[in-house]
Amino acid sequence: MLTVYFALMICTALPVIALKSGISPDFLAWLVFGMVIVKSLLLVDHFMEMKNAPPGWRLAAQLWAPVVIVAVAGFHAIT
Repeated sequence: MLTVYFALMICTALPVIALKSGISPDFLAWLVFGMVIVKSLLLVDHFMEMKNAPPGWRLAAQLWAPVVIVAVAGFHAIT
């Protein structure tokens, strides 16, 4: 569980570190999109304890973030 905490802290801090290092805002947006997906998968499996849930429930819980991120990323790419 400690590994999950560290992974979540890295996913939270990475965009801030990247921004301070001078990375372009466009790349930063895609980095944040990726970190949101990673964080949501970790949260569903470890903190919502859905590792042993029925496959349908686990799939539904894991897919909401990627679906939302794909929609937001699509709008971001269009504009």
